[in-house]
Amino acid sequence: MSARDAMIDSAIVLFRERGVAATSLRDVVEHSGAPRGSIYHHFPGGKAELAAAATAKAGEFIGALLDPSVAPADLVDGFLAYWRRALAKRSFDDGCPVAAGALSHEPAAREAAATAFTSWERTVADGLVARGLDPERARSRAALVVSAVEGALLLARAQRSTAPLEAVARELRAILMPGLD
Repeated sequence: MSARDAMIDSAIVLFRERGVAATSLRDVVEHSGAPRGSIYHHFPGGKAELAAAATAKAGEFIGALLDPSVAPADLVDGFLAYWRRALAKRSFDDGCPVAAGALSHEPAAREAAATAFTSWERTVADGLVARGLDPERARSRAALVVSAVEGALLLARAQRSTAPLEAVARELRAILMPGLD
């Protein structure tokens, strides 16, 4: 793995735990084991460029978890299963790195987060349309899915419980199942 990739991966981990604002470039270099001077070599735009790259990579990774070829409720179940494991693995000291990018003060990271969320919504909507749902309604339901999962993640982390994820899974399954599976 290149030093650049190691720093991006470290930024993702640290943003999940701390958020973008609370993560310094020094933290990223230390966590990644990259040479000190390499951060500005690989990211001449500094933290803004690193935050955008990390948010974009995290968005692509998480987006790849969404499989529009499966039943919509199964897609949501798989998405939520990933987050249950992630939260349990890190004792609820974990969050969505794309949400961290969205909440940052870095415009490029917010833009990368918007791109990722839009991509996730498109993937979910495509799966719904493939199962016969009207495209406009599919886009609306896809926005609901992404918003509900992201909100449940925040609640789960704050409450240190997977109960919000379980509640969202039940409700989304009820919304997505009728006539689509």
